[in-house]
Amino acid sequence: MAETSTTAEETTAPLLRSRQGTDGDSPTRQTSLAMLLGRATGRRGPSMLVRETAAHELEERRADWGYSKPVVALDMMWNLAFVIVSAVMLICTAKEQTNVPIRIWICGYALQCLVHVILVWLEYRRRNTRRGRDEEALRQDLHSDVNDSEDEDGSTGNLGIARSSFTKRCESGNTMASFLWWIVGFYWVVSGGEYLLQSAPHLYWLAVVFLAFDVFFAIFCVVLACLIGIALCCCLPCIIAILYAVAGQEGASEADLSILPKYRFQISSNEEKPSVGAGTMVPVEASSGYLANERILLPEDAECCICLSPYEDGVELHDLPCNHHFHSTCIVKWLKMNATCPLCKYNILKGNEQA
Repeated sequence: MAETSTTAEETTAPLLRSRQGTDGDSPTRQTSLAMLLGRATGRRGPSMLVRETAAHELEERRADWGYSKPVVALDMMWNLAFVIVSAVMLICTAKEQTNVPIRIWICGYALQCLVHVILVWLEYRRRNTRRGRDEEALRQDLHSDVNDSEDEDGSTGNLGIARSSFTKRCESGNTMASFLWWIVGFYWVVSGGEYLLQSAPHLYWLAVVFLAFDVFFAIFCVVLACLIGIALCCCLPCIIAILYAVAGQEGASEADLSILPKYRFQISSNEEKPSVGAGTMVPVEASSGYLANERILLPEDAECCICLSPYEDGVELHDLPCNHHFHSTCIVKWLKMNATCPLCKYNILKGNEQA
């Protein structure tokens, strides 16, 4: 229920406000979407682990996209427009009489939008500063002043994490306040009724528009979250293809993939003990001339954890250094996007040294 209430709170704020609650700074932290997937299905098998990894990857991409310059500019302009419209309407309707404190509600709503703009700007600056610092560190000579650089980077990193944590706490508090303030505004609009509509029509319709916008975006966010959850469970290869198309090749290269062992699945033909789905992974000679060892799969292991399809006779498989195997067509796009095993997060480029 904690995840459900969090989703409801985040989606009641103005445009894109819900995206501020997550950050890519903690890659080991399980995302809300991944937790919901695990609890909803009640499964903790390999296929569910793959989907939780994909959900975390999707959350990281969403956070990066959410703090890109165009989205941040749109978010800030949208909320500043709410602030400006509120101020203009309050000045122009100074003579309108109200039977409920609707002006106080509009002022509070505008204040929340302004606080949101400030928090978005602070987080955007923090991310840009961190990105610039990382790029500068890559350009520095790794053999000069190694110890001093490590101490400086460590202290700067801790400061950045503290600022990020403070910003996220403030944004969570602002989101909770906006949810409660929406309820107050709805109650006052309903309580004002016909008298408020007749005596202060401009204030009435301004409040109704603000309330309606929040409801629209709440419904939009809930529907989008449901669609993403269904897609992760039922059509993970499509999600991987979309992520690869958007993010590009940031993981393994073609040269890295060419050295991975290739196999061709062969269904077992043991007539004495027929076993549906059992078979053998027959090695295929790689471009480097390396030939892997033959492997026998049990029926429960003879399926791809990404697409949930059982291995068919003659299908091509890829085996990772961590001994996890997948359809070649399924795992190649994932590795090009993220060079880690979707099951155990083993990095095929760095081994046990995770990025």
